[in-house]
Amino acid sequence: MAKKGVTLALSSGGARGFAHIGVIKVLEQHHIPILGIAGSSMGGLIGALYCTGYAGHMIEDLAQGVRRSHWIDFSLSKMGLVRGQKLLGMMNLLTRGLHFEDCRPPLKVVAVDIEKGEEVVIDSGSVAEGVRATTSIPGMFSPYVKDGRILVDGGVLRRVPVSLAESLADGVVVAVDVGVDLSPTVRSVFDILFQTFDIMARELRRYQPTKADVVIEPALQAVRDAEFTHVEDYIQAGEAACQAHLPEILALLEE
Repeated sequence: MAKKGVTLALSSGGARGFAHIGVIKVLEQHHIPILGIAGSSMGGLIGALYCTGYAGHMIEDLAQGVRRSHWIDFSLSKMGLVRGQKLLGMMNLLTRGLHFEDCRPPLKVVAVDIEKGEEVVIDSGSVAEGVRATTSIPGMFSPYVKDGRILVDGGVLRRVPVSLAESLADGVVVAVDVGVDLSPTVRSVFDILFQTFDIMARELRRYQPTKADVVIEPALQAVRDAEFTHVEDYIQAGEAACQAHLPEILALLEE
């Protein structure tokens, strides 16, 4: 029986995650229904915007207008350099205070309980809080406390949440892995934190190969995680990668 659409597993990856927008845009342009999104870290943030009513081109406009000052609020906390309240407020505004139960298509994001070392699936309650938890890069953002658990970035354990995407709907599972790229130069504390996170992610990738019906890997080797500029280049890389896999996606939808 033919599948009615795709479910997306969107990876972590800092600024590289803007490539997810390009994938969504191409799927929309070809009228391929997105039945659900599972996201980790930046993938969870992009997925949250789509699932609360933003079309791909609208997310693109938001991404092009974002500045570090919009989401960074430095902290004196021992738990992280950034408090994360600005990010939480921004996401609450953008998602209009919606809950996961309101999302169409459905959304799940993954975080990690830093005390127990356990993966935590977030699919209920405030979408903004879920995004705040899944994007809590250790050392950079203060962890987010939710339901008595201290939560950090989902990419610590699950870079590409394919199993979550499979649980959302009976669709062709498309994983988007924006990859890992170690920078040859480190210029700031943000570079150090992102570089450390990427070294860990590289090892995870080695032992957790991405397995899905279709795996899209945008060409983003030269992009720093912390480089939230040239957004259009990242989006175009996502578009090009998705276009290259369109025949494969369409064939699976018609089987």
